[in-house]
Amino acid sequence: MNLIGRVFGFGNNLVERAVLEIRRCAPVVLHKSGKYALVFPSELLEEHSFATLTEFSSKLYLLLTGRRMAAVAGGCALSRVLANSLTLADIAAALSTSTSLPPDAQVTSSNSPLDCHAIDLVKLAKLLPSALVVDMEFANDGEMEQWCTQNGVLCLACDALSGYRKEYRLHEVCRSDLFLHNAPVAKILVYRSNLGEPEHYAIIIGNPSFENPVVRLHSSCYTGDLLGSVSCDCRDQLLHTIQFLGGSSGGIVLYISQEGRGIGLANKIRAYNLQTQNSLDTVDANRFLGFDDDERVFLPAARILDELGVSKFQMLTSNPSKVSGMRDHGFTVTKMIPLSVGTHERNIGYIKTKIERLGHVN
Repeated sequence: MNLIGRVFGFGNNLVERAVLEIRRCAPVVLHKSGKYALVFPSELLEEHSFATLTEFSSKLYLLLTGRRMAAVAGGCALSRVLANSLTLADIAAALSTSTSLPPDAQVTSSNSPLDCHAIDLVKLAKLLPSALVVDMEFANDGEMEQWCTQNGVLCLACDALSGYRKEYRLHEVCRSDLFLHNAPVAKILVYRSNLGEPEHYAIIIGNPSFENPVVRLHSSCYTGDLLGSVSCDCRDQLLHTIQFLGGSSGGIVLYISQEGRGIGLANKIRAYNLQTQNSLDTVDANRFLGFDDDERVFLPAARILDELGVSKFQMLTSNPSKVSGMRDHGFTVTKMIPLSVGTHERNIGYIKTKIERLGHVN
């Protein structure tokens, strides 16, 4: 029984478990250096859970990122808003729709590592970047663990959250030949990580040399790639890439499941709505929701290339950040090949924003 517990038990994969707890609307206790905080996802707050949390503590705080504070209060720092004096409607508005906080809101800036990690945790859960927190008092970690056990609450060390990507691993699940327009020879490889996230894919076009292949990092875009949305150029980029590689010596498309520059599909749709209803561009819409300009990570792409035995490559992209991101992971990018697919009436503003505000090359 001890063997089963050590390998599969409650103490293993705590970050993934904490993410699942947050997504199922359950609190988690974060701890670091004798400091403790109960964390609850703001987006999933309902009347019953709000009443429970306000009864539990008279000092329940709503965390808002610096980006979100810029939209509602003209601030720029991660902040705490006393939630006990707010209504459920106030909190819902503060998360994603309002441009101001209630006039009597009590706001303080925060540099607490626990608060920063609380935001990291809800971001991993692909929720809006906000949490409700209660500072907890325990004599030591043992007392905290006892309280968590008695109350059925998972506890997580901030150090584990900070370093969990160091343990990031991918393995190939399966592969198959793939028959594509403009690429008569292709195959798809499916990769799964140890973190329980959606699978990532490598699409190998033709028979490229892995010594210095052409590689395209393509983030998933449900609205563009699948539905054919004309608000972005993602589908055009993907199809152009396949055509380009199919008509040359081939290459690799890394299809990485990081929707909406890493914020997740639900938040991406929220950002879409802000763009159409509030006339915001893609950058300001993400910031309005509290996100950074680009929340993507390059680790999945790096691990897939490691698995394929690729250490240097030519990158098909107009985004210099992708080049620097892969170089930061130790890869040699021998050439940046700009990917231009043209513009039309519906996406010209989007592409202009990418060039002017996100540093893409024209």
